[in-house]
Amino acid sequence: MKNNKKGFTLVELLAVIVILAIIALIATPIILNVIDDAKTNAAKNSAYGYIDALEKANAQDMLSSESINVLSGDYTISDGALTHGEDAVTVKFKGTKPTSGTLKYADGKLSTGSTITVDGKTFTSDADGKLSLKKGE
Repeated sequence: MKNNKKGFTLVELLAVIVILAIIALIATPIILNVIDDAKTNAAKNSAYGYIDALEKANAQDMLSSESINVLSGDYTISDGALTHGEDAVTVKFKGTKPTSGTLKYADGKLSTGSTITVDGKTFTSDADGKLSLKKGE
């Protein structure tokens, strides 16, 4: 008589399950880091977008008023609203607005020591106006 056995043994099935579990344990932290990096980069892009919108709003103001108004001084961000001294500055911006920060300008350029917080991530600027994630976040 011919003995035809089809299927997998219990040991073979358990071996496959153990291998899949090991792969899942290795892949999960990698995937979570990718997601966190993506959120950080999205917040950074929103910060750059907000800074760019401020600079464009200033340029538009210079064109419409025919006076030169170079960005200088400290611009304070609070819940998406921007103020310069006593003046409120209107910035039209699509994206996640920053919740807090201080943008420091000297001669129209973003200077060192500027901070901007978007989605709970705080970025600081260097001398070239590049943003980097604040240490410890």
